[in-house]
Amino acid sequence: PLPPPPPPLPSVVAVPTTSSSPAPLTAASAAAPANGEDWERARCRVVAVLERHSIAKELVAVLQRPTDGLGTNDSGGSADEDGAMVTANSPRPLKVQPRDRRLPAFWVEEAEAHSDSTLLLPCSGDSGKENVGSGKQKRDQRRLDAQEVARGAAAASLSRGALLRALEATSASGDGSSGQSQAGSLLCLVKFTDWPRASLSPRAEVVEVLGPLGTLAAESDALLAFYGLEWRPFPEEMEALLRKQFSDASHIVEKELAAGRRDMRHVRCVTVDPPTARDLDDAVSVSPGRTTGTFRVGVHVADVAHFMPPGGTVDAEARRRATTVYLIGRVYPMLPRWLSENLCSLLPDGDRLAMSVFFTLDHEGRLFDEEPPEICRTVIRTKAKLNYREVDAALEAESQDDVALDTTLLADLRALAELTSARRRLRVDSGAVVLSRSHFFFQTDADGRVEDIVKESAASVSHSLIEELMVLANHVVATKLVQAGSSTSPAEPSRATALEASLPQPLLRRHPNTEHKVKEKVFELIPEHLRSAAPQEAPLPALLEWCKQHWSAQTHEAVCADVLTAFKEAEYIVSDLEDDSSGDAARREEEADNAHWALSLPTYMHFTSPIRRYADILVHRRIAHIIEAESPASADSASTASTIGDASSAAEQHADFLDGLKAAVQNCNEKKRDAQDASLDSVQLALSAYVHRRGGIDVPDAVITRILLPPSSSSPPGGGAGPSSAAAADRAAASAEGGTFR
Repeated sequence: PLPPPPPPLPSVVAVPTTSSSPAPLTAASAAAPANGEDWERARCRVVAVLERHSIAKELVAVLQRPTDGLGTNDSGGSADEDGAMVTANSPRPLKVQPRDRRLPAFWVEEAEAHSDSTLLLPCSGDSGKENVGSGKQKRDQRRLDAQEVARGAAAASLSRGALLRALEATSASGDGSSGQSQAGSLLCLVKFTDWPRASLSPRAEVVEVLGPLGTLAAESDALLAFYGLEWRPFPEEMEALLRKQFSDASHIVEKELAAGRRDMRHVRCVTVDPPTARDLDDAVSVSPGRTTGTFRVGVHVADVAHFMPPGGTVDAEARRRATTVYLIGRVYPMLPRWLSENLCSLLPDGDRLAMSVFFTLDHEGRLFDEEPPEICRTVIRTKAKLNYREVDAALEAESQDDVALDTTLLADLRALAELTSARRRLRVDSGAVVLSRSHFFFQTDADGRVEDIVKESAASVSHSLIEELMVLANHVVATKLVQAGSSTSPAEPSRATALEASLPQPLLRRHPNTEHKVKEKVFELIPEHLRSAAPQEAPLPALLEWCKQHWSAQTHEAVCADVLTAFKEAEYIVSDLEDDSSGDAARREEEADNAHWALSLPTYMHFTSPIRRYADILVHRRIAHIIEAESPASADSASTASTIGDASSAAEQHADFLDGLKAAVQNCNEKKRDAQDASLDSVQLALSAYVHRRGGIDVPDAVITRILLPPSSSSPPGGGAGPSSAAAADRAAASAEGGTFR
């Protein structure tokens, strides 16, 4: 039964508005309903107050087939339940519901009438295609037909007729590739146009049709659009221009070798990546050092910056995208595929341009000071493309007969495994936080649907090997950035490197220290009968090691996942460490603020993934500028550059470049977080579709770390969490799993 009606609402004074701004909802609130039955319709709840700019951008929305019934209002005309007036002869307007549920439904504004003959419905029964085969083949064909019509609607006038035909096609498909398609619904991008005074719903125009609701392609595109990430492919014109500009890879290599780039094609380099990876941006190598008992290790990274002049078309687009986005079954690259999967990808048996970092380690994993690290521009040729499972199997094999790898490559991998294991122990002893986390991979079919879930052990040697080498290479590069500082010679203003690359301020990746908060979280999860015995004053790594010894491995992994919610995210910054005017004490405090706490490193910056992170490209340009400035040939140009222009113009130029660099770094931070959110939603979507198709899955074992209660309920002893904190926990855990604090 309905509750008693509330007292009459106060009268609302109408505020004059323009047609392009939302009007006050006066129709429902100007007077109280006359009887209790109308209160079911009149009541409302304010769930959010949004600024105008929040709906000014493109919104992801669901377009559904209109219902047949029409209501009649007092004036004799017909009206929708939301007050949208229609005549007896006019069709009911289409309506879309934004994915952001804080927003109301939108009426679809009728597009201008254009010829939309390209949207003739390709029904599976009369499309001219042979419609034979199993039921699954027929469903697949209907799904493809629906996707074709949706793409046609996106490319045509998006008139009512075009949209209705696309809706008809989706209702005939009935079986989306995700396993959860909804017949007669389309995912669209819409844009707010106005909010008429007579309507309780705003109006919007359909900008683009993504595809049938529930299909992998449409849902993936919608995820990126929802988080403000670029989901559209690179223009074919840009791809064609790159293929024409860099058509002969061998000529590029010969030209660079002639210009003085170091030839390292004799070095045995291998890549180790996930099985499906195509953008291979780092390779590793090892050889005996000059001193007995030492090893010279190389981390070779694709020289992406060579193919992307600052300020060019490709650079501007990569700067805007900032990161490659990885969803289940789909990849949205930051770079055009001619670069990311061809020229820059370190594929085997092909000459590639690289930026190589060499450092020498002793058998205990320490950097050998007598052979300092070196960063140089090289040409390399990788010998093998390996994946993590292959490397793990090779390292665990008892005899050479069980390994398909070449004996020399296997020896290199075993040497690197021993070195990185020792290096990892050194980092843990110095205070680095190492959390035990298993890795999960979704095996997908040709349509991108999940077929199986594969778990890899948290003790995977291959993952640890690559991670340690990348961390050390990133640390070496960050140290170089800080040491260069203001000592780098200024570049000639006319040169392309005179942009952000010439700025002395180093780019760093900072991770704030939250050890106290993390330890509190750990103690909340320790059972009461063990809590008194736990080392209260021990540092976090020692506390985690104590926990590992007092409960099962499964429980320890679950607790590590839950503890991640207390970590802050690492972020890119533009540091001012070269400013010594504040004194030694203030400088030491600033250095601590710029350190990477979880890795226990004073300086750290991403360098090893320029194909998928724009921040790495910025670092590559800076390193290239430092290398050039340190070369003897740059002395004359540096002295010439110092005489060009007056001091005021140089200061203005420096300030402009610095502002641009900070804006690019901030965009990298924001896009990285958005990409992690989209990836998390993609995992949840794929997992739910997988469970839905199988009718449920059996979980042989599970560890409960928290019990979620309604917000009104009190938290249980030991730390409960409400729904909002649960969502934050999921997001933080997924972010950390994706390498957020690295």
